[in-house]
Amino acid sequence: IKFPSPVEMMKNLSAMGRHLTFIIDPHIKRDSNYFFHNDCTDKGYYIKTKDEKDYEGWCWPGSASYPDFFKPEIRQYYADQYLLENFKENAVDTGIWNDMNEPSVFNGPEITMLKDNLHYGGWEHRDVHNLYGQMQLVGTYDGLIRRSNGQLRPFILTRAHFSGSQRYAAVWTGDNFAEWSHLEASIPMCLSLAVSGISFCGADVGGFFGNPEVELFTRWYQTGAFLPFFRSHAHIDTKRREPWLFPEEAKLIIRDAIRKRYSFLPFWYTLFYEH
Repeated sequence: IKFPSPVEMMKNLSAMGRHLTFIIDPHIKRDSNYFFHNDCTDKGYYIKTKDEKDYEGWCWPGSASYPDFFKPEIRQYYADQYLLENFKENAVDTGIWNDMNEPSVFNGPEITMLKDNLHYGGWEHRDVHNLYGQMQLVGTYDGLIRRSNGQLRPFILTRAHFSGSQRYAAVWTGDNFAEWSHLEASIPMCLSLAVSGISFCGADVGGFFGNPEVELFTRWYQTGAFLPFFRSHAHIDTKRREPWLFPEEAKLIIRDAIRKRYSFLPFWYTLFYEH
């Protein structure tokens, strides 16, 4: 209803130099009307419980199961879904955001899946938990590279990551709060990631949860503009926070920070490529 012509909308945006990013998470809605779920069920693509049944957890769509990206056949099937002939409401230059890929399970222990779940090769989840998001990234990257016949380098954003994720995706620091301490923490968090090789890092500008005061919001833009990944992002229940809704003085400071960042983009873009 809100987006009746998505492909036309994407083309109109791309013509103005703006590009959309889809959010695609690893939890698959258990719905008999959903082809992806049916394929994963019929072909045995889901992660198994210790008694070798498809694992079911609870995430955004409700009851969900999780593809076992460690198996090459499954990763290939997942990657194929990004090809334009399969993902028809898509465009060759859209980005992909892989979220909730720790994997996140709302009703699981420590908000993730059971440690004795079984993966390809007989590995228990406890052994490969920190690599699960990485394997989704490998599949996503492969699909996007083939989507453009190798002509475009993909933009992918991920929450879960591991050593080597910098070859596939940018990283952000997760669901933070509109607090001064979380603004402060974004700097050592991203520097720590950079020391370990993952330089394309940033934090949700303004804080994901809560409503930032004017000065905090302004300072966050000034800081975020110099973190490699720069995004304002907030929970659906927060107040609207577009910069032009703030007092004139704050708006001008934010505008200056954004303009300064844009002036560095050609240089940073080359560094990202080399990295």
